[in-house]
Amino acid sequence: MRQIALLHADLAHANVGVTEVGDNRGKAVEAYQRSCIPPVLPGGAWCACHVRFRMKQASTQLGIIYDEKFPRSGWCPDYSRWYKANDLWIPAQSIIAGTTIKRPRKGDHALFYFRQLGRIAHIGIVWSVDENGVWTVEGNTSPEPERPGDVERDGDGIYLKRREWHELGMFGGFGMLNM
Repeated sequence: MRQIALLHADLAHANVGVTEVGDNRGKAVEAYQRSCIPPVLPGGAWCACHVRFRMKQASTQLGIIYDEKFPRSGWCPDYSRWYKANDLWIPAQSIIAGTTIKRPRKGDHALFYFRQLGRIAHIGIVWSVDENGVWTVEGNTSPEPERPGDVERDGDGIYLKRREWHELGMFGGFGMLNM
């Protein structure tokens, strides 16, 4: 049963191109921020808020209440912690090393580790998977980073991004969304 996962990916993909009005603001962005518990204040980072908004939107449309313990926050580390605690985590490094046969699927979550912050600091929704990586729908990112291979976590909108496995960072990975 992955109805929520698939629908939230479709809903996110349909909104590729939504952009901020100002810095981390605008009608759509502030709706994403308000969907979190607790709400993220206008001007705050919103990649996880976008994921939360799409999860809530999909579950409402389907009339399904999803796991009450699943994160509803705007804080990316909450999501990786939950996936790891529930044995639903696929480390990107295990894919690179060939030590797992597990692969992310459409609707799963891509969680990016930032060495300079020492934590998971960006999240996106997997749109499709191929041999070398994934396509994701990400909020609060940019169409292209300033330097090739960088992950932009403070951009101006929702974009479809091509990500190779290594771009998730040393401790990044995928959360398998089985809802």
